[in-house]
Amino acid sequence: MSKYSEFFLLGNAEYEEIGEKLRLRKYGSWLAEEAWIREGQNKKRAEFTLRTIQLARQIAQEKNIDEMEAFSMLQGGSSQQNEIFTEYSEQITKLLALSPSNREQFEDLVTLFFKNRGEVLVGKKWQATDEWTTEDTQKLPQFLLEKVELFMAKEDGSITDEEKEEEESPK
Repeated sequence: MSKYSEFFLLGNAEYEEIGEKLRLRKYGSWLAEEAWIREGQNKKRAEFTLRTIQLARQIAQEKNIDEMEAFSMLQGGSSQQNEIFTEYSEQITKLLALSPSNREQFEDLVTLFFKNRGEVLVGKKWQATDEWTTEDTQKLPQFLLEKVELFMAKEDGSITDEEKEEEESPK
C-alpha cells in the first residue's frame, strides 16, 4: 500500500484467515487497482473473442462455408481441423498470443491481492506482504488458492450473505 492509503482506508482492520500464517484484509469490495486489472483481463478476453470471430468469418468466406462451421473448425470440432490449422497457422498463432490462460489471470489477481491486502505471521507479529511475487503465489497449495478465490468472490459481492454463511459454517 502507498503511504497515502491510511487516509482512505481508515478504521479497524478486519481480516480473513487464509491459512495459519496468512491473512487478507477485508474492505467489503475490490480496491480500484484490483478491479482495473480484472477489467484489463476481461478486455483481453473480449479482444480474443472478436479476433476469433473475425478469423472464422475470413475462413468461412475463403472456404465458402457457414461461419459457425468455420468457428467450430477453429475450436477443434471438425475433421478439417489440421488443414485449417496448417493453412491459417500464422493467424492462429497471433490469436493465441492474445489470450492469457485463466491460470495466469488468476495468478496475477492473487498476487495483487496479497500485495494490497496480505499479511504473514512471522514469529508473533503480522507483517505486510506488499513485496509478494508471482513466485510466492505459485508456491501456495491448492487449498489455499481456493480460499483466496472464495475471499475474492466475497469481496466482489458475487457471493451472497447466505452463501457466505454456508461456507463458514462447520460441516
